[in-house]
Amino acid sequence: MSAARFRLAQGSRRPAAAIAAAAALLSTLVAAPPPTLSDVISSLDHAVAALGLWPTAESAAAGDHDWCVNAECMRTVFRVSASEVTLGGVPDVVIGDFSVLRFLLSVVVAGVVSNVAMRIADRIACMLFAHFDASKCSLPSVLPWPDPPGNSTPFDVPVPEASEEQLAKFLAFRGVALPASDAARREAAAREAVSYMAELFDRKHNDWCYRHYALKEKGLSFPYRAPFMNAWDFYGETSAHLRPVGNGQVIFALHHTVEGLLLPLLYFSSGDASFFYFALYADMGVEAYDILALLWRRATGVDHTLTRHHPSVDAVLVPHHLFAICFELVGLMAGPLLSKTFMLHVAASAHLSGVFILAAIVLHQTPAQAWPRFLYRFQAAVLAAIYACRVVWWAPIAAASLRLGYLGFPPLLAPYVARGFGSEPRLLSPCFLTVLLLVAFYTYFNAD
Repeated sequence: MSAARFRLAQGSRRPAAAIAAAAALLSTLVAAPPPTLSDVISSLDHAVAALGLWPTAESAAAGDHDWCVNAECMRTVFRVSASEVTLGGVPDVVIGDFSVLRFLLSVVVAGVVSNVAMRIADRIACMLFAHFDASKCSLPSVLPWPDPPGNSTPFDVPVPEASEEQLAKFLAFRGVALPASDAARREAAAREAVSYMAELFDRKHNDWCYRHYALKEKGLSFPYRAPFMNAWDFYGETSAHLRPVGNGQVIFALHHTVEGLLLPLLYFSSGDASFFYFALYADMGVEAYDILALLWRRATGVDHTLTRHHPSVDAVLVPHHLFAICFELVGLMAGPLLSKTFMLHVAASAHLSGVFILAAIVLHQTPAQAWPRFLYRFQAAVLAAIYACRVVWWAPIAAASLRLGYLGFPPLLAPYVARGFGSEPRLLSPCFLTVLLLVAFYTYFNAD
């Protein structure tokens, strides 16, 4: 047989062998008895243990875990006690690992740091991205300028080419006295053009937020402002109302990065519990402060919120903040009942996708808003992050939460678990009902 004919014969056997192997595997799967519920639960137990969400039998036997698996530490779960630490003569109340005094302190610190960070972000943005250049600005040829829903149209008369009549007409429209010199007139007109464009987009953005979030209207055209006249003067061309929105998203994204990536990685790598407690208290402090600031804004009209969104967006933010606070409160009050590794998996899955969402909001206030291909690809990355963190990653975390709350520790840890804990299903136990409520709430929030 020639070499070519031999290779042909060998090649023809390979597909046949692959088909035979696939048929054998399929027949084995079909012929095998269906898995029982205990088989499914056992597989889930091993899969969740592999993620580090609860210990394996080997790690429990070696004492290498961060769960409570004995009767002594189980007595601290949800236990209310008074600490020796006092504030004004009033003792600190401690529930499990949750300290009321630490929580209140974290809210105060979060409020101070958030407001200082907003001022610093504004100063930095003014230094880097607010360089006015009248020669790059344009005036509207029609007054008032038409600005329908959706994409805004840029002004069409470059300031250096504007006639004296156009300058005078536009400045009169804006209610500005006509300066004496030609250079002063052009600079005044350019500054008013920047302000007018910012006002138009501000109005369009607020209208869209109200109709989308408050009235729940469907099919609205998303508001895109016209390209910035001077791309790297974008902060100078942003309205005084929307500047804090961008700053707030940057700070909130940094907070999400620290809470969802840095602190969990530090804990996973070092095992130092202080990183865990710092992550949870810092996150609860920021979320609680923002809720208080939202209530203050609603009562007084003065906005000190971190996000600085339109008030109609509160319907989205408040459930988000409340879930984060409640989930972390339960995690701390349960003390050693819930693994620190498990809790940080939950925090990481929520915060990492949040970084992408917040970054998308920021990009729409930069020159990137005029780069459609880049924005389209970035939005694809945002959507991938949402599905990865809030569907693919969240599913085993939610299943593990309910599994733990319903059955307690898995049977493979039976020799190491406190007597009576997890010996039978407890649908009406406070632990299971609490976990069920939080999982259902957050799953709905993710879907919405």
